[in-house]
Amino acid sequence: MSNRMGRRVLRLLHCSGVRMSSLVQTLVATPILTLFVVIGLGYVLGQIDFFGFRLGVAGVLFMGIAIGALDKAISLPEIVPSLGLIIFVYTIGIQSGPAFFASFKKQGSRDNLLALGLLLFAAALTFGVGSAMHFSRARIAGLFSGALTNTPAVAAARERIHFRATAEGLPPDQVRDLSDEPIVAFGLAYPLGVVGVLLCFQVTRRLWHVKQRPPEDKPAIRSHDFVVKNPGIVGHTIAELLQLHRDPGFVISRVRQGGETRVTHPETRFSDGDIVVVVGDEVGLARARHIFGESSEQQIEMDRSELDYQRFFVSSPQAVGRRIGDLGLEANMQATITRVRRGDIDVVPAADTKLEFGDLVRVVSREANFSSIAQFFGNSIRGTAETDFGSVAIGMVIGALVGMLPIPLPGGNIVRLGLAGGPLMVALVLGKLERTGRITWTMPISANLTLRQIGLLLFLAGVGTKAGYSFAHTLRSNGWQMIATGAMITIVSAMATLIVAHKVLKMPFDSAMGIASGIHTEPASLTYASGISGNDLPNLSYATVYPLAMIAKIILAQLLT
Repeated sequence: MSNRMGRRVLRLLHCSGVRMSSLVQTLVATPILTLFVVIGLGYVLGQIDFFGFRLGVAGVLFMGIAIGALDKAISLPEIVPSLGLIIFVYTIGIQSGPAFFASFKKQGSRDNLLALGLLLFAAALTFGVGSAMHFSRARIAGLFSGALTNTPAVAAARERIHFRATAEGLPPDQVRDLSDEPIVAFGLAYPLGVVGVLLCFQVTRRLWHVKQRPPEDKPAIRSHDFVVKNPGIVGHTIAELLQLHRDPGFVISRVRQGGETRVTHPETRFSDGDIVVVVGDEVGLARARHIFGESSEQQIEMDRSELDYQRFFVSSPQAVGRRIGDLGLEANMQATITRVRRGDIDVVPAADTKLEFGDLVRVVSREANFSSIAQFFGNSIRGTAETDFGSVAIGMVIGALVGMLPIPLPGGNIVRLGLAGGPLMVALVLGKLERTGRITWTMPISANLTLRQIGLLLFLAGVGTKAGYSFAHTLRSNGWQMIATGAMITIVSAMATLIVAHKVLKMPFDSAMGIASGIHTEPASLTYASGISGNDLPNLSYATVYPLAMIAKIILAQLLT
């Protein structure tokens, strides 16, 4: 009886081994199947809740590691992670460009200097501890990237090691093993890199007895009528008024002169007793009352027989990226823009406000003009999801070329921005420019997010399968030491950020959480911070330091190799 059971078990093990061998051969022979298996199962893994924590899109990385651990021959072509990385960082740069350059104004300089200083501290800490633990420089760079949860940084480190090993003429297998080391360390440090920040938020919030700030209401935008009584503006034009008040906080949508209501122009000259319709928030309307003189009992905007308003989607390349003051709407179409809805928020536009794909503009004009106005703006929801892939390709080519340029450092060392830093730097500049002549560099946010997700999936699947076999070997040897080291780096750097920002610089705790999330470039921690704060301070601080933190980590990770 026992002999029969033993033979049955052996047959089952043999069949299982055959099936596993067949599966491995299939994955090795068909990389495209491997790619979609990793992405599909990785998404499922990312949605599993582990005590309130989810891996999210990082589940694709760990699924790739798991499948790559089955056999050393399971690997995706190098073009897959490289292409994914370029797409991912380029789309980040295009969207972050305006915020990146604006962040150096006012207190943004302080926040960015804080972020840079703490990243240098984290890099020095990682190097010191990693050297004491006798980790290789490649693994130190991977630990730094994983502990601070930054995928482009580990990609840059991997690329630099691959380039250097290839230049030294090493065999392909040795080049691959060396290139995989940062990915292995990154995978070991990443999970606690996310969880550690969240734990720091929760612990410091309780220890410091932080009180939740009440949510801040967005200022309501409304229209109000004023009678021109101020002798200081009578006889002057709107253009002359705006020269004195460059950022008035309101828009003049209509003017009633001599019993006729019409759209205003820069050349419109004020007369005593004119009635103007002003659009703005409470602060802007208070400023308008001071400028014009007094409120009017009439509400000429309620009479829509002469002038009316409609909203239009901005989807035409001829409008995207251009300043409202340069559109010439008043002269060419007898129209004016009174509000711009961007995302879920209405804002009062100014002459230098640049329109973006997907903006919803409210335009005042005569009914007969709305057809040509709609054609000018595009007014297509579909158009807000499409993008000019010609400009995207040109930008990526420039970014790849910039990434290949050697940057000399003191001591004779050379660093390259690589496929992560080059496209990111170029995209930040192009995102700030928005357009050059007829070329529109920006893209609709929906298209941007879709491309970004695709790029990240390709990269994570590619590097995960390549590093899987080495990951399994490392985990069996000294993996737990690397996990503990990565967790320590995460917690120390996050705690240092919160202490310096909140206790030393006296920032609100919500802003300190946003800066910590931006330094770690981790959306999960930002989501958590926004949830417990109930206001926009974490988001604002995150957006301020995120671009610089991304670039700094890409460079520091290469230096650590």
